[in-house]
Amino acid sequence: MPSTKLRARICAVLGVFVGITAVFVLALLWAYGVLLPGVVGGTIVFLQHGAVEFDLFQLPVSWGTALVVIAGFLAAQTYYGYQRVLSGTSGTDGEGDHAVARTVRRLAMSADIPEPDVRVVADETASCYTVGRFTDATIVVTTGLVASLDADELEAVLAHEIAHVANRDVTLMTITTLFLEIADRAYHAALLARRALADPDALSDGGRLALYWFLPLVALTYVFVAPILWVFPTIADWATRTLSQSREFAADAGAARITGKPMALASALVSLAGTTETPATDLRATRTRALCIVPTDPVTGEDTTSLPAIGRPMDATRRREHVRSWLEGETPSGPRDPGDSTPTHPSVEARVRQLTELAARLEVNP
Repeated sequence: MPSTKLRARICAVLGVFVGITAVFVLALLWAYGVLLPGVVGGTIVFLQHGAVEFDLFQLPVSWGTALVVIAGFLAAQTYYGYQRVLSGTSGTDGEGDHAVARTVRRLAMSADIPEPDVRVVADETASCYTVGRFTDATIVVTTGLVASLDADELEAVLAHEIAHVANRDVTLMTITTLFLEIADRAYHAALLARRALADPDALSDGGRLALYWFLPLVALTYVFVAPILWVFPTIADWATRTLSQSREFAADAGAARITGKPMALASALVSLAGTTETPATDLRATRTRALCIVPTDPVTGEDTTSLPAIGRPMDATRRREHVRSWLEGETPSGPRDPGDSTPTHPSVEARVRQLTELAARLEVNP
């Protein structure tokens, strides 16, 4: 179960998310149902009569209808967010009978949660992430991750993902990352006129058609709607990153409790920090990064049941020495967004130090 502090943080971010989603929907209704028609109609009336009376502080629909639209928008995000993130993977959910699936099944029983589906993607990148909604969850693992870790480290990483499911933060993160994508795409579309002037050759076919058939609307959207939409991806990105910071620490602690081997997860994080490249900084390319165990872009592809050989667990003394030497040496913080004041994940160093302290407490109070 999540701690009181994490539960409060999740509820707070959920409140912000629901609020910003409602305002986003209302802003779109107002912009295209009141503002733009008012600007066009008011200009025509003013040119003809020299005066105009127009109430901008209204909605084009009743409040009841607006609430229905907002509820429908939230429901659609909840339903489609799960499939949207998994859209790049394909295979048969929950039917794999391999080492990863068996480990997940055992860990789910230990955490007393429904068994998540498991997808193993054939890719050399070491990556692992979980997406979910209220009724189910799916853990996606790459063959590169399996090959990079020993048996205890792999179990600890999977326990980290199980802890996310047990903490009930997976659904919220899945939905918020989808809203971040929607808000960013809406803002990007509103900037079509500026992109057409700056680099017309880079426009998509859809963008060219929009300019050809709806040039006045495109221009008005850029002038009046784009400044309104700018704030939404910014706030959604902040909320996603803020929640992700807390949930990673909580999932690390949860994995340590489930397996009783915090140093295994610590050494796994050290290994992943050394093999993972710093991802791109484009917001549209990073919106789902917060779902991963380290901040990398989620890997998608065809499922496989052909796993690499899983390495034998490292000796406990050797593992502690490995982690200690990493902490005392040059300790890179792992892949981070350059210039970001609020990264999607805590630094690997901070997470490893927390796990080291947990291991020390377990040795004192086994």
